[in-house]
Parts: sequence; structure tokens; C-alpha cells
Amino acid sequence: MTRIHKHAALTAGFLLLASGLSSCTLLPASSSGGPETPRTLGARMEKHAKVLQKDIGARNAKKPKSMEAAAKYIAGSFSDMGYAVTLQPVAGGDAKKGTAIYNVLVYKPGLYSNNQSIVVGANYDSSEQLNNGTGTALLLETARDLKDIPTNHNIYFVAYANGAGPAGKSSSSGAYVHAKALSGSIGAANILGMINLEPQELAAAAEQKQPEPESPQEAVLFMTTPRGKEFAGQCAAPFTKSWEQAPPTFHREPAAIAGNDRHYAALNIPTVSCLCKYSVTDSHTEDYVHALTDMIHQVADNDAPQPEKAAPPEPKKP
Repeated sequence: MTRIHKHAALTAGFLLLASGLSSCTLLPASSSGGPETPRTLGARMEKHAKVLQKDIGARNAKKPKSMEAAAKYIAGSFSDMGYAVTLQPVAGGDAKKGTAIYNVLVYKPGLYSNNQSIVVGANYDSSEQLNNGTGTALLLETARDLKDIPTNHNIYFVAYANGAGPAGKSSSSGAYVHAKALSGSIGAANILGMINLEPQELAAAAEQKQPEPESPQEAVLFMTTPRGKEFAGQCAAPFTKSWEQAPPTFHREPAAIAGNDRHYAALNIPTVSCLCKYSVTDSHTEDYVHALTDMIHQVADNDAPQPEKAAPPEPKKP
């Protein structure tokens, strides 16, 4: 059964979804999982990539129907996990014609009633042969793994529109829209960090032009900024424990970053971008997803506020 955000209402066969981050939008109710959802992690990863890359195909502002189909699939996948889904409009498309373009996001509240949050994101659009949907597959499966695991801080899982190609660097980017709205809502200082999930290759090793990595150590790369050095270290520690190899971490200035994380780094929010060189069909991918899940869990648990101590009882008067 589809679970609706607290600001949502069901009307005329549509889900009316709203958020403090955006205006109201309309999207037909849909479901993607249920009995058709594969049982194994590897099969689910391949299904997500197949639906986005092959069944739906090219996804960009010039193909709003494809963007809508992708958004519906992602929203349905999140909903089937038990999340309340919010749609956040971004530039492109035409809402009056039913072809608006959205970020698709879910919110996992932390144990403490404060605004400190982690953002985990991947873009679901494509640019020519770039972005095959595997970044979104990683986003969906880490969100699935963490659904019922408590964390001290809030987590926003965001599938961005307009993130691939030139649009990803502009103010029409879904990451720009979300970073600006969330920082305006809770304050940039309360966004403890942003984790960007880069897409993997689709093809199996025999089909790839580039050889598979020789070892897990060279298979995963982290990229961060000088401002995100400490956050990247916090991410690398639990990832290394699970992956059993420390990922090399490269440092770039915010202006030199081309991914979704650039828009958060521009607001002085710590970021780390994660790239895995194994293909989505490789057996190492399941280990990669588990390592990412452990990493997000631990980072969202860092620096838990200490409970207030009860005041000592006043001495009894004689």
C-alpha cells in the first residue's frame, strides 16, 4: 500500500504531494515493487538499471515523458519500501501539460528532534550515454537497507533531475534546487554532509572496453573538497571496515567538481562523491552496496547529542 507524506492528499486518482521544500505538485499514483520486486540485491540493482536505461531510455528535459516515467518508477520503489515520498519541482517541463520535472526524495527522521541531517543523492536523468541509472539503483538499495535502522541524525535520500551533462552545473540542476531549499529551511550548518553516488558501468567485464579493477583497493574512489576533508574521513572509516580496503580520496576545489555535490560544496557543506569501477553485474557490487550502507549508517550516527542530566535534588530544609 502506498504511504503518503503527511502533507499529501489523495484526489481524483492522483497523489498530491507537498513539502516545506517546494510547492505542491501532482503525479499519478504508482507502484513498482510488490511481488515483482526481485528478492536478491544483485537482481534488484540490475532491474533498476534496466528499467531506467533500457525500458524508459533517454531521460532529460527534452523528454519530459521519460522523466515522468522515471520519477514514477523511483517514487513507487521508495513507496514500496514504506517511505513517504515527496516530489520537488525543478526547471524544465510544463506542469500545466502534465510534464513537470521533479526531484524524488524521501526523509528518514533521526532519533533526536533537531535539524542535523545527512543528504544522500544521485541523479536519475541521462546525457547521451552518460548516467545509466545505476547511481539511482545504489540510492534505492541503500535507502532500502537503512529503512528500519535507527540513526541519530536525519537522512534525506534524493534522486535528482537535471543532474547529467551541462544542466548539472546550472541553476536548473535538481541538486542546486534541493541544496538551496534545504539549506534555506534548516540552515546549511545543519547539513552535516552530502554523499553523492556516482553511476557504475552496466556491461559485464567481457563487454567492457576498460578492464575490471585488479583489486578492491583500486575499485572505489572518493572525491571531496578541502572543506569536506574531515567528513570524507568520517565516511572512509566505516567504508574501509566493511570493504576491507581504504578508498583513495582525491581533493578538488568546489569549482572543479562536476557532480551533484558541487551545489552543496558551494554552500560550504562538506561533501564526498563515491565512484565504483566494478560493473553493476559484478559480484563485488553487492559488497559495495553493503559498504555504502554501513558508511551512511555510521555517519548519520556520529556526534549524537548527550542526554541532559537531571538536576540534583534540592537539599531538604531542616
